[in-house]
Amino acid sequence: MREPLSYEIAHRAAEAVLAAARAEGARACVSVTNRSGVTKVILADDGAGKIAVETSRLKAYTSAVMGVSTADFAKFAAEPVLQGCPPHLVDSQLHPVPGGFPIVTDDGEVIGGIGVGGAHGDVDARIVSEGLKSIAHLLV
Repeated sequence: MREPLSYEIAHRAAEAVLAAARAEGARACVSVTNRSGVTKVILADDGAGKIAVETSRLKAYTSAVMGVSTADFAKFAAEPVLQGCPPHLVDSQLHPVPGGFPIVTDDGEVIGGIGVGGAHGDVDARIVSEGLKSIAHLLV
């Protein structure tokens, strides 16, 4: 099967997210994964620490494999019915923290995930959405 998320698209998205983070004064890390959660790109800005790198990767992974934003996944994971078997026990890489979004084509196919670490969750989420806007024309 052909990889629908090219390196070019992944790299452009990561660069756009990093630029959006810098515009907000954040020193962040951005990760992009394919639909299986395999990392394609990690860009860590000057001053982004190890935790930013790891959380960005986990957010991208979670969004790609679950097909929803990490904020939506957090709501799902917090439902009382899941307290008996929390999702992180099924897959320890699932990260229910805002700042990750699936990369979705115009026809609704999830082809990857993108995540930001290093700022507050709401700022991370806003920065990621800016990056997704910049590649929307490539996802047709």
